[in-house]
Amino acid sequence: MRQSESARSLTRRQFAALVGGGMLALVGGGLFGCTPKSEASANVSKTVSCDVLVVGGGGAGVSAAAMAAGAGANTILIEKEAWLAGSSSLALGTLYGANTQMQKEKGVDDSAEDFLAYLLRRGGDKLDRDIQVMCSEEFGKTIDWLREDLHVPFKNTLSLKGTDTVARAHNCKNSAYDALSAVTALARENGVQFRFGMPAESLVVDNGAVTGVLARSGAGELVQYGAKKTIMATGGFCRNPEMIDKYMPDYSGVYTEVGVGLTGEGLQMGLDIGADYVGHGGTNGILACPVEPGQSKLISTKAMWVNSADERFANEGGQTHDIYYQVAHFPDQKFFAVYDQAMYDALDSGLKANFDRGLKSGVFAKGDTAAEAAEALGVSGQALQASLDAYNKMARAGEDTRFKKKAANLVPIEKAPFYVLTMGVCTHGSFGGYHVNTDLQVLDTSGNPIPNFYSAGEVCCGSFIYDDYPSGGCGLNWSYTSGRLAGQKAAAAAAQA
Repeated sequence: MRQSESARSLTRRQFAALVGGGMLALVGGGLFGCTPKSEASANVSKTVSCDVLVVGGGGAGVSAAAMAAGAGANTILIEKEAWLAGSSSLALGTLYGANTQMQKEKGVDDSAEDFLAYLLRRGGDKLDRDIQVMCSEEFGKTIDWLREDLHVPFKNTLSLKGTDTVARAHNCKNSAYDALSAVTALARENGVQFRFGMPAESLVVDNGAVTGVLARSGAGELVQYGAKKTIMATGGFCRNPEMIDKYMPDYSGVYTEVGVGLTGEGLQMGLDIGADYVGHGGTNGILACPVEPGQSKLISTKAMWVNSADERFANEGGQTHDIYYQVAHFPDQKFFAVYDQAMYDALDSGLKANFDRGLKSGVFAKGDTAAEAAEALGVSGQALQASLDAYNKMARAGEDTRFKKKAANLVPIEKAPFYVLTMGVCTHGSFGGYHVNTDLQVLDTSGNPIPNFYSAGEVCCGSFIYDDYPSGGCGLNWSYTSGRLAGQKAAAAAAQA
């Protein structure tokens, strides 16, 4: 299978530009308004027609386009950035699913029914059951599609995530880009027409049915894309402070590392024509380090973590998403990690360089005692030292009687000098969005499908995830699964139109 070299190089350059500054390089975004049809129609420079139009070039959109084109539909994908810009290009690359070929190879006894039970326990019982059933049945098929059909490289191990007791996490060998690259190659092989630098401005509606979008080229031309079926796959709204304040106020002001284009205008276009919003005030997130992007390896499970009151608040080796929820609701949205010299010495050269950058910038501090390091950050040294003394007593005894930290991570922190590291949280996705059915049709506020209008990915993630993220890899698999199915459904419907 051929790989798109241009898509690969652009994505990697953008990734490097985006994350190079870590939390210190926060990029904001604002709400994009929709151009009124009456005003815009008079200024249309060009009209382009197709069977299926996909708006958004992340994993969901590219999957949808690839499958639609593979089914014979004349398919165009428009993307507002100059590259494949969705968050799927930035993810770690875990996809969660059940009853896969890899599980069978590893002797893991699993089923869609058992997976459904897990999803229902993690908030799915508060959502449309049909969507939960679809995900439990289709997530594994998506992993097999990527691994077996598209030859996406996966690590030869499965892992546990969330509170699940079954190993359902399938991890791309390098990153989520492994999957995006393969799906992009498939889309190009199937004849998808990519149009970059083409932000959509509004949906075109005729007698209540979506007939395409108005988009503006880099040269300022207003182009009307007419389509039998339109799939909105523009991602979430974590870079739109106004929408965060409105739909997820508990997470206002939380730092984000999602793709720069996730500003919510695609969602707003649908809401403007009467689409139903499903949102529960939740968000997907990780723990963040000021000197490293993504899930930093400086956030060590062998460190002791305390809040701003210098009290230990969680099992440092617990589930990242659960701890994220805790910290995100702290008044200052931060916590502190305590290192000793032994932990510093164990770091590789790259992590030491980042660590030293943190010391130089003043977000980390060093002292002959933990109390001295804490005081340098404006934290109560006496209280932190008391927490560390209690922690070390449990570590020497070999049992965490407070948070049940595993013995392998419960190591005394007692070799001077000591370090205190300022840490925070980072949103990786919004849970609210379009309400869709199992055909990935967008529903209106009365629960009826909006004619010709489909959705996939984070922009409709609220239909699958309530306020409790089930496990790492569920969001990424939702993108590829909903994209795969939306493309198939839209193409089949377009053929009958």
